[in-house]
Formats: sequence, structure tokens, C-alpha cells
Amino acid sequence: MSSRKKDKLVPRPDIHAIEADVAYFDARISFASRGDRTVYKQAQRRAYEALSKSLSETLEQLRK
Repeated sequence: MSSRKKDKLVPRPDIHAIEADVAYFDARISFASRGDRTVYKQAQRRAYEALSKSLSETLEQLRK
């Protein structure tokens, strides 16, 4: 590895972008919870809940 690569800083994640992603996933959870209770919508809801939880945990760590 060259010395240039070692000296580069890793950019800090954009907190506002992560907050926007959490809001998006929360909206998708709400949308998937409406109407017909299909297996597909249930799977979508579970996936969005997992993503939202993961991003929320990341936000909590970044804010410390």
C-alpha cells in the first residue's frame, strides 16, 4: 500500500442523509402496513424495519 493511501482520511458519514433514509424507511413501513396483508408486503415491512433499526443505531453511535 502506498503512503498516499495510508494518509487519506475516511469521510465521516452524513448524519442528515442517514436521518433522511430512516424517514424514508419509516414511510415505507407505514405504506407496507396498509391495505392487503400479502406475504410480499410483510416481507417488505420486515426488511424496512431491519434497515431502519440498523440506521437508527448507526445514528445513535455517530451522535455520541
